[in-house]
Amino acid sequence: MTSFDVAAVTREINETVEGAFISKIYQIGTKTILLKLRKPGNPRIQLLIEAGKRLHFTSFAHETPQRPSAFCMSLRKYLDNGVIQTVKQHEFERIATIEIATRQGVFQLISEFFGGGNIILVDPENKILQAMTYKRMKDRNILRAEPFQYPPARGKNPLTLSLEEFNEIKEFGETEIVRALTKIVSISGTYAEEILLRSGINKRVHCNELKVDEIDALFGELQNLLSVIKSGTLEPCIVSDENQKWVDVNAVDLKKYEQFNKQKFETFNNALDEYYAKITDVENTK
Repeated sequence: MTSFDVAAVTREINETVEGAFISKIYQIGTKTILLKLRKPGNPRIQLLIEAGKRLHFTSFAHETPQRPSAFCMSLRKYLDNGVIQTVKQHEFERIATIEIATRQGVFQLISEFFGGGNIILVDPENKILQAMTYKRMKDRNILRAEPFQYPPARGKNPLTLSLEEFNEIKEFGETEIVRALTKIVSISGTYAEEILLRSGINKRVHCNELKVDEIDALFGELQNLLSVIKSGTLEPCIVSDENQKWVDVNAVDLKKYEQFNKQKFETFNNALDEYYAKITDVENTK
């Protein structure tokens, strides 16, 4: 999932699960947990989190193990019957934080969707209680009882970025603009290319060759994409090629796929659920 995907899906999820109770927690794979939620007046809610890969509601039945893992047991111990206060993206990174109120205080269930991924339970004092993966790193540690730290930002948060700050992209000199975009702001190569396509600028152009009006155009297209996410006016779809092979799932209609076939969905969560169900089945049969 890209940072745009995380922004879109957490917005949708938060609108549905705010105030929901956690009724059951399962670990259904080495990196996947399933939260079953209940909310008065609402049908059953299943939230699936796969470290390093995805976060979305699921309508599919998932086989659950008879014996819960140690990680799952710990999540149940602290979070059962907890009330979800909010689901949000951290900055504009590929990180989602679920805040859960319990009698012991507010816990955070933090999911990271970069690299190998991780799911981390943080207590009300911001100490790590449990993690799917423990590790020492040069910029932070994921170790039990240590204070939790988010990883350093990959770039500037585009949601708070000013045009003046964006103009710093010229300082990347002879770096190709497509690469510089992913460095100055926290976006993926896919969305860097999309912004360039919409701006009509060759992705191989060097940053020091950019004209003032081109920088303005890039900034404008970045803001246009962000406004779709912030307003919730999404256009969720699964993209397939001429052979009907699924190639991507998106929250917005991307210009790079204008010649491809698209299956539209009411919500981005529905699109993600359908996409990953099929992709996972294909991977499991290989």
